[in-house]
Amino acid sequence: MILIGLLAVALVTPFLIPLKGYVPEVTRLVSERLGEPVSIKNLRLQLLPTPRVAIVGLKLGRRDEVTIERGSIVPDLLLLLSGEKVIRVVFADEVRVKQSALNLLDRLSKSGGGGEGILVRRIVLRRVMLEHRSLKLPPLNVVVDLALDPTKTVARISSDDGTFRATLVPQGGGRSRIAFKARNWRLPITAASLSFEALEASGVLAGDRLDLPQVRGSLYGGKIAGSFDMRWGRRWQIAGRAELDGVRMVPLETALGRPARLSGRLTARASYSARARSASQLAGGLVLAAPFEIADGEWHGVDLSRAAELPLGKLAKGGTTKFETFKGNLALRGKHIDVTEICVRSPSLTAAGNLAIAPDKRLTGRLDVSVSKTGGFIGAPMALSGTTSDPSMSLTTAGAIGAVIGTMLLPVIGTSLGLKASSSLEGKVECK
Repeated sequence: MILIGLLAVALVTPFLIPLKGYVPEVTRLVSERLGEPVSIKNLRLQLLPTPRVAIVGLKLGRRDEVTIERGSIVPDLLLLLSGEKVIRVVFADEVRVKQSALNLLDRLSKSGGGGEGILVRRIVLRRVMLEHRSLKLPPLNVVVDLALDPTKTVARISSDDGTFRATLVPQGGGRSRIAFKARNWRLPITAASLSFEALEASGVLAGDRLDLPQVRGSLYGGKIAGSFDMRWGRRWQIAGRAELDGVRMVPLETALGRPARLSGRLTARASYSARARSASQLAGGLVLAAPFEIADGEWHGVDLSRAAELPLGKLAKGGTTKFETFKGNLALRGKHIDVTEICVRSPSLTAAGNLAIAPDKRLTGRLDVSVSKTGGFIGAPMALSGTTSDPSMSLTTAGAIGAVIGTMLLPVIGTSLGLKASSSLEGKVECK
């Protein structure tokens, strides 16, 4: 028994001793192999739960672009004794990756440095945090099962909160098949906070291109389907389409950081593209075209049915315009927005026109409003002005002149005649 105890101590001791004295030599060798500064706070050999080298406080890069709080390397002892260099698992926990590290990691992956003669079977990364200006990702878990045949290698990525998971399977030639599924998932970009009840996508990751020809899901009570194509390298590019059906407007506007002025259900068919020097600049270069229709909603902040009641002044703010349909064509180029062929219909009125929103959020445009409760007799040409947060509507110049002349010639009914005449002179816009 004493002999067995001594043998156990002899076996366990090497896996419990600190290797702090070896840290400088180990970091020097790793730095030379990777071509980047590497520092390690502590190394230790451990026996339990299986023999391994434990690493504490690893930092990679001149500005600590990648840091690992804890990690371990677990060898296959039986194969190691036979002369084969096989690592069963490389494990890392609490990994922080700065935005600047993305270029560093891409350079290291192409350099071919490190790992010659060593076979790694599995890589496990837990609670990976990406520090990025434009992305807000939750902590990620990554598991990569490596194989001698690259086409049998599988990488699995999931969020720590369980909202999404993705799978990558190499196909050879630098191509990988990718599949993505999410539930109650928030789009991880700072420019918007869209939240999907469900989202699925599949496609191919090849070099510097991600092509997802099939995207579908549910968003704010409606459905979404489309495609997404992204390329990066010297310039970043995105392109695709999106079809929305029955999406509720109020939560959509709120998620996009805009006042919730429209309610109802949105249907749209959009195509989009963007090019920029960096991912963070893509939003500023976005080009989008989208015919749309909103059904059974309200336009909050203005009551268009009162357009003909105050012909000599601005339309009073406040109130609500109820409509059965609100349709038009949305065109976005960078921060400039045009909405053309606007048509608003309800049992009480019809309104048609065009609207432009400048990069500074200022509004310009015109709406021709006909109040149908008077048999369509009264039409008012309204000019749009102000800003998106404080819009203003008033009669156009010709509309105001026509109203004054009509009132002077024939009080009450003359006002309506003057408004109708001014609309004809200006070229009345009608619903199509």
